[in-house]
Amino acid sequence: MTTDSPLKIQPLEKYHATMTKEEVAEALGVATHNIPPLSRAGLIKPLGHPQKYCVKRYSRDLLAQQLADVNWLDKVVAAIHRHWRNKNARKRARQFQTA
Repeated sequence: MTTDSPLKIQPLEKYHATMTKEEVAEALGVATHNIPPLSRAGLIKPLGHPQKYCVKRYSRDLLAQQLADVNWLDKVVAAIHRHWRNKNARKRARQFQTA
């Protein structure tokens, strides 16, 4: 990406080579609770093979490459919307069953 590009992406130099989900969320400009659905959708992948409850670390360089891709950003936004649409639909279904 050139320096004269109209798209201004937050520089990732302030982060270490590996990033936590909080740092990834800050770089993407989304809430921290949106990172696990993105990981389940395969849009961001933790390094190594962490267990379910381990702290997951993500590659800063890979994230920087992905941030430059508009198609990837579109998939991220769509995955977040899809996650919350499904979650709210399940909530409404439970409320309807109990009523």
